[in-house]
Amino acid sequence: MALVAHPDDAELLCYGTLRRAAQAGATVTVVVVTHGANGVSLADAAEGRRLGTDERAEEVRAAWHSTGIQLTFLGMPDGALVADRHLISAVEAELTRLGCTLLITHSLNADTDHQDHRALAGAAANAATRVTTCHTVLHGEPHAPRSAFAPTVLVDITEHLDDKVSALAAHRTQVGRWYLGKDYTHHRAAQAGWRLRPAAAAAGRVYEPFETSVLTLFSQEDRP
Repeated sequence: MALVAHPDDAELLCYGTLRRAAQAGATVTVVVVTHGANGVSLADAAEGRRLGTDERAEEVRAAWHSTGIQLTFLGMPDGALVADRHLISAVEAELTRLGCTLLITHSLNADTDHQDHRALAGAAANAATRVTTCHTVLHGEPHAPRSAFAPTVLVDITEHLDDKVSALAAHRTQVGRWYLGKDYTHHRAAQAGWRLRPAAAAAGRVYEPFETSVLTLFSQEDRP
């Protein structure tokens, strides 16, 4: 399960990872917490540009079309998430409903990241401690500059990189945002490998990196 704040966040954080999980036979769900309708630039807002509350959900559906990955939208307003009882309870309810075993969400350590990302990361880490099925929590790389993100887990997404670029391009209302472009996507997929697996990076392998607040390793006999 990927639990993300905004309609393009799962594609940014973990598109290739989720595709690999689905292809391996896992049931995979992306839960998008806000409708993202406030995700317009200041210039667009000044010109009166507004998004409908369903507009960005359609872009998410286009991004994950034919992947076999399920989608859930909670429809909360973006820009105002707070890690309070309301959000934590909503997150815990989704984790429980889906029987989440492995949760991917935003980084806990990115002080410069979007306020919604920080709030949801805290709420998810809190809620996951009470969901007995949830044995692993991974936190994806923020696109915020100068964050304290320090990954220890890499997932090889070499075979899915081109599809990730296409999925990000499905977010047509966000055209022009630098972190959704092909060049940045390729750069980010390479940089963690150069830091943690330089030989593989030199051979052309690319990755999605993660921090972890909960990581449970099973023997083959103990695997649920």
